[in-house]
Amino acid sequence: MSKPRKKRYTRPEESSHNSERWLITYSDLITLLLVFFIVMFSMSSIENQKFNALVSSLKSSFQGDSILQGIGYPSADKGQTKPSVPLVKKSQSISDSEKQKDKKKLDALYVQLDQYIKNNHLSPDVSLTETQRGVQLTFREKILFDLGKANLKKDAKSVLARIGNILNSVPNEVSIEGHTDNTPFRDQGRPIRSNWELSGLRAQTVMNYLINKDGLAPQRMHFVGYGEYRPIVKNDTAAHKAMNRRVNIVIVREEQQDSD
Repeated sequence: MSKPRKKRYTRPEESSHNSERWLITYSDLITLLLVFFIVMFSMSSIENQKFNALVSSLKSSFQGDSILQGIGYPSADKGQTKPSVPLVKKSQSISDSEKQKDKKKLDALYVQLDQYIKNNHLSPDVSLTETQRGVQLTFREKILFDLGKANLKKDAKSVLARIGNILNSVPNEVSIEGHTDNTPFRDQGRPIRSNWELSGLRAQTVMNYLINKDGLAPQRMHFVGYGEYRPIVKNDTAAHKAMNRRVNIVIVREEQQDSD
């Protein structure tokens, strides 16, 4: 009698499907890493946006683009960048009724100034505009100063005297702003060495005249020199350069005073 044959155990072959299961795990890991880096990138972008928002907020809180504020003139070295003089902005809100009162005062002031300009045939050397900041008088260089100088002309004093009397009819702050063209100064032993200095000195000269001769309260006044950096037209012709050489007197609205 023959013995029963033993069955040999054979190990079943793993299917190709099972042998590639590690690829699934690997792909899941890669996917998770990808998601992780996307999330990290998104968070960094959000922080960057917050940083940009902070920068914008600081820019709106400080006036960093004025070249001269009160005193301190930059040098005239070539290649220098435009410095900034930050002014702290104080928070203040006024009521609608106060805004309306202020508007009526400035409207009446505008009428007075406009009538004076017309009666004395000062246009176009003196122009008048109403802006968001307030009422703005613009004096071309030739009515106030000789080319490259910061001393008032004799005829300019009589014009500013009448302007000062009109400005005394309102209590608003007054900003005196000097501008030049982009013609460079050449060092020839001159006391004024740059357009920044010239624009600031001219603005200061006008301010001092309004204070000393017309009796405007000093606490209402400030001056700033912008040099060649805020042209109203391109400095491509002699006529355009003459338009850019100017001094602005801005009677500031009450709601704009703390941010000016």
